Amino acid sequence: MNPAPIPRTCRGLSAVALCLASLAHAQQAPNPAAPRSNEESAITLDVFTVQENPARAYGSSNLASATRLNTPAENVPQSISVINETLLKDMAAYSYEQAVRYTPGVTQRQNVQNGSVIRGFIVSNRYRNGFLVPGFETDMINVDRIEIIKGPSASIAGSSESGGYVNFITKKPQLKESITGTATMGSRGFLRGTVDATGPIEGTAMAYRLNAIHLTSDSWRDNEKIRKTAVYPSFLWQPTRKTQVSVDLEYFDGLTPGGFSTPYIAPVNTVNQTGTTSTSQAVVIPPGVTPKFRLGQWAPMSINTSGEVGMGNRAELYSVFATITHQFNDIFAARQAVSYFDSKTSAYRGVVANFFAYNSNGEIFYERNATRNTGEAQIMRAQGDVVGTKKWLDDQLGTTVLVGYDIGRTDSVGTTATGQMEAFVISSPVYGLPLRTPMVKTVDNTSKGGSFGYFANAQISGFHDRIVVTGGLRRDQGKASWTRNNFTGAYTNVRKTPTVESPMYGVTVKPLKWVSAYMVYSEAGAASRQVAIFPNIPLTDSRQILRTVTPLTTNDEFGVKVSLLDGAFAINVAHFEIVQVDNVRNNTSNDIINVPGGSQNIIESGNTAKGWEVEFSGSLNRNFSLVGGYANTKTQAPGFKEDGRSPREIRGMPRHKVQAFAKYDFTGTKAAGFSIRGGVVYQTSVWGIAENTYKVAGATRWDVGLNYRRNNWDFALTCENLTDVIFPQSTIAPGSNTVDAPRTVYFGATLKY
Repeated sequence: MNPAPIPRTCRGLSAVALCLASLAHAQQAPNPAAPRSNEESAITLDVFTVQENPARAYGSSNLASATRLNTPAENVPQSISVINETLLKDMAAYSYEQAVRYTPGVTQRQNVQNGSVIRGFIVSNRYRNGFLVPGFETDMINVDRIEIIKGPSASIAGSSESGGYVNFITKKPQLKESITGTATMGSRGFLRGTVDATGPIEGTAMAYRLNAIHLTSDSWRDNEKIRKTAVYPSFLWQPTRKTQVSVDLEYFDGLTPGGFSTPYIAPVNTVNQTGTTSTSQAVVIPPGVTPKFRLGQWAPMSINTSGEVGMGNRAELYSVFATITHQFNDIFAARQAVSYFDSKTSAYRGVVANFFAYNSNGEIFYERNATRNTGEAQIMRAQGDVVGTKKWLDDQLGTTVLVGYDIGRTDSVGTTATGQMEAFVISSPVYGLPLRTPMVKTVDNTSKGGSFGYFANAQISGFHDRIVVTGGLRRDQGKASWTRNNFTGAYTNVRKTPTVESPMYGVTVKPLKWVSAYMVYSEAGAASRQVAIFPNIPLTDSRQILRTVTPLTTNDEFGVKVSLLDGAFAINVAHFEIVQVDNVRNNTSNDIINVPGGSQNIIESGNTAKGWEVEFSGSLNRNFSLVGGYANTKTQAPGFKEDGRSPREIRGMPRHKVQAFAKYDFTGTKAAGFSIRGGVVYQTSVWGIAENTYKVAGATRWDVGLNYRRNNWDFALTCENLTDVIFPQSTIAPGSNTVDAPRTVYFGATLKY
């Protein structure tokens, strides 16, 4: 008799338990052979590993994402924001939403895990140590820094998105032994525990790191739960001074909100017409009816139009990264990396219409659909780089050239099911009602595909880096792929795509050692592809419409970077203009009940964002650290407003936004004492829908915190959204917005030994 198969989750947990046991055994006895001084404990850094200025608390003096190398920030002709581990700790940030709160030009994207809106453009992709990885709600426990390139950066990342490039760089093992544990409790039943342990492995030339987290909480919306369990073991082996081998493992299991958030009761309904101008309709109040909810305000924050009991985003994921780097000599180095992901996801949520009405009792109600998307995927990727660096004439002239490749393959299964829900009344919501129509599976596909890209990037410097010319070119191609319709067994075969070229070129000039001026031009494109206008119905459905798009985004930018106080504090000023062609977005104005499958894609060209950004980060002295900035962004979108003359603007993008976070540490070099911290975000009004028929008022939010440190203990009290305002992060349409949470209080205790 064959034994019962071990469930997939149990297999993963068993592997994690075995790893934890092995690491615990390695911790039982000290390593007599381990080096004892800080200098001896440092792992030899390669040309790919970022080296930091220890005097700088926030931001970064060096960058990795723009060139794939350890490069001084002032030599990179692009706007790049860095959210480092110190800032994450001081903000008490455990989520991506919190992490980017004080980053100019960047906000969280609604309804996409770890998604972004950068300079007005939606960015769904995210990268981990330079690898494109699946999107899911992660935790900051394993993040050493987040580097965000603003504007298209396809010369490095490949066929990336218009807004920019988000790269999560993970924590690395250290040879100096350290264990840190944190317990946090907060509003709405928030509980989070973390462990971060690192050190040498006895009897070997290896080091390990183990980050683990468990989190449970209720949300501030009805019927929402948050649960995350993640374990991130990593290992570093340095067999010689010139060779490093690293392995990063991951297990993640989580439940996070569906994400459509709080509706805005717009003063008008929007009608999407066939021409270039959309018009608004006055909201009809039935005769003799007294409205119970006035127009032009937010619905109660507690209601959950996208959630019922059992809804949410579930993800279970296993991954492994392996990288080997080798420094051949003083000139040449190489890196080869591979990754594998195995994921299982389920997104089950209510999709609310953007068209509302009053019932006979004067209550506002929305129609809703239920949508369930499930998927399983196995993703394999490999990428490699070879770099050569050489200087001549007593460092008067230098060059760095990097060439590499990136290849990937994805096997996936995906299904979509939809059903119509009962109408949702915002003043007296009733959850748990049976569906009007049962869930019907509309999509059931199995797919296999992949991509291949190769690239070259170069920097030529002169006069001791006073002039730096940067250039890059990447070519990408989608490999032949197929999709099988599991309803009919029919295959849809796609030949390999045409090659897409993505250039970037820029120049940096340093009239003074601490000032650099730069100019850059970059593109992000993608191969032509067919888009289904109604994504939730089969391609063979007679109602389906297919359109061909060739996306392209360009960015013209110039700016000045200033490094002060021996690099401890930096100020960056940038002017940019981003133009987007053939963007595909979901329709936000039509009533979903009248759209096949409950969803519709719109193709638009001519989205433009241009303006100025000022960003500052670092330490003004030993006690005071500061990060933030100001963005002045003017946008334009295809079509016209109701007057037929004024161009539309990109929805949800404020013209003016100010962000700042500061910490003052009273302790200095003392072992015990207090520190205080605070942050503010202010933005002006935004258009609440793509058709620009109504606006949402601006807002200001405040965060404050107090820390007390004593010996190895650090106690932190944090209050987010102190004044309890409704702060819109991203307004998409009346029924679909991202707003910040109400006032939330956390208390955490950290022990390091």
